[in-house]
Amino acid sequence: MKTEVKPKAKATKTIVVVDDDADLRTVLTLLLSEAGYEAIGAEHALAAVFAAVRARPDLVLVDIRMPIMNGLELVKELKSHRDTHGIPLVAMTGHDSPEIRSAAIEAGCVGFLPKPFEPNRVLDQIKEWVK
Repeated sequence: MKTEVKPKAKATKTIVVVDDDADLRTVLTLLLSEAGYEAIGAEHALAAVFAAVRARPDLVLVDIRMPIMNGLELVKELKSHRDTHGIPLVAMTGHDSPEIRSAAIEAGCVGFLPKPFEPNRVLDQIKEWVK
């Protein structure tokens, strides 16, 4: 008698957190992990592109203000890549303004998280974005 082994289905949603602030990145990845998500931290845009291509996440949280390549440039890069163009992207920043929100949406973001944020509110919003 042969037993057929079925591949495991993806049990949880995967979220990439891109932020050059190591403390904030750690807090967010821990919050998401404790909420049942697979959370992957990326400290800069290149690491984020690699993580997004490799993991094919269900969502990417992108800090707007980062050195070398800022978050809006990263969003445009991910939207232009055939392997990542369909991943929902959410902008995060501590410098909230209508202009920044508009630029994030124009670049391809589906949402916006102003910093600092309330953990429960973030989790509620993430549930909506990963549906």
